Order: sequence, then structure tokens, then C-alpha cells
Amino acid sequence: MLPRIEAAEGEMHYRREHFVVDGALRDLWIADTDVDDWQRVVSSLSTTGWSVDIALSAPEGERKVLGSIPELFDRLAVDGEMSVRLSVRVDDLWLTCYFFDDEEIEFTFDPRDVTDETSFASLERFMVWLGDTSGRRVVMTMETSTDHRGLPALLEYVPDSGLRGQGQEGR
Repeated sequence: MLPRIEAAEGEMHYRREHFVVDGALRDLWIADTDVDDWQRVVSSLSTTGWSVDIALSAPEGERKVLGSIPELFDRLAVDGEMSVRLSVRVDDLWLTCYFFDDEEIEFTFDPRDVTDETSFASLERFMVWLGDTSGRRVVMTMETSTDHRGLPALLEYVPDSGLRGQGQEGR
């Protein structure tokens, strides 16, 4: 068993067991979002100073212009061949988001990139920014292709409550 690094109540701290390389990525997840939440997040990225890359793939001959987030989700709903990937680099940590569903925002990252307190600080900074920008609770879970609600929260951040800490599984 890996050693635990305990967190004081209301704080997030690096805990190696959350980032064990086990073949699974980790997700930062926000539930019950809408296109306005997405628009705030995407628009606010330009103010962070982080590297941001947006890739839009569309069938040949179709315009590859991002447009507004509501327009983008409308296009995604009718064009099954189109996809959008958003990548954000915070220091040495890459987080990737695909525009699958406007009802949740999910950024995925590789646990190999979080190896110590310094790299964890990049993750925490992104989680806090994401929560504050969206105005919603951000939860870190193991990667899943199904509903995150059934997974234990490894970390969570709740804006305006001051709650930053280990999820219920992490306490």
C-alpha cells in the first residue's frame, strides 16, 4: 500500500494513491451544465495564460469554424462525424475535453503527469479555476465512459463554499 498524505479538512493535498498508474485516466467532471456554462469556460480560457488548443474535425467540405458554443452543440447534434477536442496545458499537465454532451463538462488527464506537490498544484489550480468559472462543483474521479455519479470522488472543489478537499473516498 502506498503511503497516505493526509489533508486537513477543507484543503486538497497530493495523495499518491489517487495518481497510481493503473491504466485508467482521471476525470475532472462537472454535472448538470448547460451551454452557458460551456461558453463561460471556453471564453475564460483566454485570460488564464495557459496553452490552449481547440481542434474541430468535420467532414470534408464542411466549414471548420468553432462559432458560439450553442451553435457548436447544435452542429454536433446533427453531424455524427464532427467532433471537438479542447486541450489545456497548465504547466506540465495536459487536460483534454471532448464536447460530447452539453449537460456535463469533463476534462481528462493522465495520472502519470501528477507526481508530486508541484504538479498537484497545477491540477488544483485548474480545478479551482474550472469551479469558479463555471460556478459549479468539480469532482475528480477515475475515468469512466458511463455516469460519474456512481464513482467515488477522489477530490472535489465547491465554489463559494470554501470546500476544497478529498472526496468521501479520500477521507
